[in-house]
Amino acid sequence: MKIGEHIYKLVLLDTNAIREIVMNVQFAGKGFFETFFNNTTIYAPCFSIYNVIELTPYEDIFEKFLEFFSLIPCFVTFPAKNIFQEEYNCSISGKVFKINNQVAYALNPLATDKNSNCRNFFSAFLDNKSLMNTIHNEVEQFSSIANEWEQKRNDSVRMLNQMQSPFNIINDKFYKTQEKESIIKDLRNFGISTTSSTDTTKLPAARIMEYSQFMRIYLTKKKIRPNDVMDICISSITPYVDAVITESFQADVYKKSKNFIPQMQKLKLYTLKDIRINET
Repeated sequence: MKIGEHIYKLVLLDTNAIREIVMNVQFAGKGFFETFFNNTTIYAPCFSIYNVIELTPYEDIFEKFLEFFSLIPCFVTFPAKNIFQEEYNCSISGKVFKINNQVAYALNPLATDKNSNCRNFFSAFLDNKSLMNTIHNEVEQFSSIANEWEQKRNDSVRMLNQMQSPFNIINDKFYKTQEKESIIKDLRNFGISTTSSTDTTKLPAARIMEYSQFMRIYLTKKKIRPNDVMDICISSITPYVDAVITESFQADVYKKSKNFIPQMQKLKLYTLKDIRINET
């Protein structure tokens, strides 16, 4: 992606990665720079507006976030609905999806526009009460969505027990039989007018979010929490970035998705241990 006069690859950070980088600068922060800002390739970090909202209650962490990311070019992505809508519009018009101002905002510390600085951008963003209310209302729904997913898992367990069938019959093969219908249903829930004839293979953002949701519900027994829903929404941009730093479970989701989502095959996967330099 181009920021100013330079072309960057993009590395997506989840909230834990952001927190580790800015709070452990000597090891994770330094390791992040050594990995993604070297003589071979230069990346621009990419994070979601959801990540920022999650950090705002923690004043110390949020201040360190603003300080760290105001020094380097980066991208902030908008809510998942923006990404899905733009992706769908491109698919039906035959255009190639690109990260543009409809789905993300470039932050450039060298730009003359004051709102291109990370600190100034989020200061203005957080002061926009209408926009903040919209984001907060969406985030507040994550709790009820997590509960719905928990209930869906429990209902499936109960049904399979009654049928005396093993739970592991709900696997990747089963998922693929349900994928298209599930994607169309979820996109409609986001207010996107799809049809049963929609070619979902052209919607990798929707596909990876749907698969991430499936894996979180059925392929782990971990209690589903609101931040899991947030992480799944954030995953939607991954087909359009070059690398991601995330926790091990989500990294495994991305790894498995490469077997059937072509747009995911180029994605490089990193966990926090990959960017921590030797702490001795």
